[in-house]
Amino acid sequence: MSLYRLLFIIFLTFVAIFLSAAGDPPPPKQVTKEVKSDLSDAFGKRLNTSIGFRSQVFDLFSPEIDTAFISPDGKTAVIWLALRDDSGRILATEPGLALAKKIDNRWEVLLPGDLDWEETFAGLSDEMLPLEQRSAPGNAAIDNLSVTTTLTGYYLPYAAGTKQWLEGSISHFQDIPELGYPSCKDINGINPCRYAYDFTNVDHFPLVASKDGTVYASRDSCDDGDSSCTNYIILRDTNSPTCQIYLHLSQYTIPDTLTNGTFVKRGQYIGDTDDTGYSTSNHVHFMVVDSIWPASGYYWGYSTDIRFADVPINGGIPRTCYEVTNFPIYDGATECIGDKSDPRNPNNDWFVSGNIGAYPPTGALTRPIAGAIVASGGNKLMDVTATATDDVHVEAVQLLANLNNQWVTIGDKVTKTNSNGEYDWDVNLCESAPVNGPLEVALRVWDHEGNVAPALNPRTIQVDHACPPPTSQLYPAVSFDSTATKLSWSATSNGAGLGTFELQWMTFPGSWDAANTISIAGNLRSTWFAGQPGGNYAFRLRALDVNGQPEPWPADNAAETSVILPTTCVPDLFEEDDNLSEAKAIIPGVSEQRNLCGVGDSDWFDVQIAEAGDYIIQASSINGGAAVKIMLFGEDGVTLIANGASQGIGQHASVLLHVDNPGSYKIKIEPLVENLMGTEALYQILVDDVTFTYLPLVVR
Repeated sequence: MSLYRLLFIIFLTFVAIFLSAAGDPPPPKQVTKEVKSDLSDAFGKRLNTSIGFRSQVFDLFSPEIDTAFISPDGKTAVIWLALRDDSGRILATEPGLALAKKIDNRWEVLLPGDLDWEETFAGLSDEMLPLEQRSAPGNAAIDNLSVTTTLTGYYLPYAAGTKQWLEGSISHFQDIPELGYPSCKDINGINPCRYAYDFTNVDHFPLVASKDGTVYASRDSCDDGDSSCTNYIILRDTNSPTCQIYLHLSQYTIPDTLTNGTFVKRGQYIGDTDDTGYSTSNHVHFMVVDSIWPASGYYWGYSTDIRFADVPINGGIPRTCYEVTNFPIYDGATECIGDKSDPRNPNNDWFVSGNIGAYPPTGALTRPIAGAIVASGGNKLMDVTATATDDVHVEAVQLLANLNNQWVTIGDKVTKTNSNGEYDWDVNLCESAPVNGPLEVALRVWDHEGNVAPALNPRTIQVDHACPPPTSQLYPAVSFDSTATKLSWSATSNGAGLGTFELQWMTFPGSWDAANTISIAGNLRSTWFAGQPGGNYAFRLRALDVNGQPEPWPADNAAETSVILPTTCVPDLFEEDDNLSEAKAIIPGVSEQRNLCGVGDSDWFDVQIAEAGDYIIQASSINGGAAVKIMLFGEDGVTLIANGASQGIGQHASVLLHVDNPGSYKIKIEPLVENLMGTEALYQILVDDVTFTYLPLVVR
């Protein structure tokens, strides 16, 4: 074929296209900013004169113009109304609809139900109306199945374990003229959206097939947010002629492999949500139709009754709390997920999917290998490498550790691979899993759809103390005129947590001996030490973490603090009272103070109990680490009635006494340890009555 002939054919083709287009009315155009502003003013005036004004609705939702289209002659406009809720958020759904006529060079807005509405609406060309507002073209219907039974086996159209917000269902066709509703009722008054559902979230989210099917039609070439162009995918149900409709998808997100006729498994990724077409914000409009036809570049149909297997209310019918409290009840669906008394609470209406992924991600750890010794030499960082794959793409990987028989994620999520296509990152074991010994680790993988793989490729490694040893600082000993001294310290865990402290002492001069070690709980920061009169003692301290890893002792076996204890003491003013015959009288309710002066010093007391009842004998440590044993005798000073003792140096002691026969009782106090003594080793004794309160025992 010659070049001239080819050019002539191309010329004729363009002429034919031009002549064909010239016979059709030009498509509607979106209005300019100036016209939109004029329409907004006219809409505001129309609302102010609305007889059907509903204050309750307007307290929650404020209508505003989302976009508008003007007829070729410039005399009629179709207005899409968005709803802004009381929190300032635009509802993610199909717009309400209003009309406007230009009369005497100004716009007059019509709402559904106005006198001129039907006539004006009927006079609009199909190109002016969204497909959701048109009637079904009988000669263009591809299917007309008239399905009358409830269809089951559908799942929410997003990945298992993820949740999205139900913006609305029956709200599509409620009669609220001031808001431009219904948004989904055709020109013949038929409601195609009774079983349609709008799911949304703040950002785009991935969609998966609600049920097995084959691709019937799709498009994802529209720019995100383009009101004049709708991205969509239609799946023909397997073993049923019904179709699943997914509208408002994001540009270029439908996988290239999903061509017409391709089989799609339930849970398989089919694209991301957006705001394309007849929509006011990011969402998916999902419904199953028993009739379907094309127009305006996408497909539409009449919804049929379906039930979601993973919706736990209303037998599988999703509803918002606002719908079940403010609109008529349809199909017996009276329940919502949330608080009906606060129907617009943002915590309501979140539906968690059970739609298990058809092609979940997989992967494997390449480092650390099984049996590897990690974190040795104080290195807290463990090198981790892994591979992962998915039918769409891997969103992230992360390391799992089996802690307390439960898999938990440790370290950061990793989203990028290195030049070798491998995920390579470091995990701080001290921050994530401060353990010592065997540790089972595995890989977790997330895909784009939101599917999460279980613990992949597990293996056991050996952790050589994930954290550095703890550190401590022993402060100078606090001494008294007593053979007891108080020791205190600070400590830092360095990650694993403090388990215990070891306080070691030695007589000076001398050498450290493991036998002279006191074990102290990790939550304490002080203790008392009682030595021999005149003793010269040195001390050192080390901390151990919860895994038993000890802090090194101070360098060169150095002592951290020392103390010289007194050899003598000054007795209190009530000596001698060291035996029964010297017992000093004390009065109930009146405290007495004594010291422990002399090795093994004991004090005797005589108390007269005048009335039957319950009494307590308390010996409180006042100073110098005083700690005692209490022995309570009868009047003869021989018959032991009760005894008690301090739990440790510097702690109190008490004994309870029940008196049936009033009379004289003898009390003997002696040091908790024989060598505890000193002028300042002071305690206070008090005998007082006590009342017991018994709470009732309730058995359920």
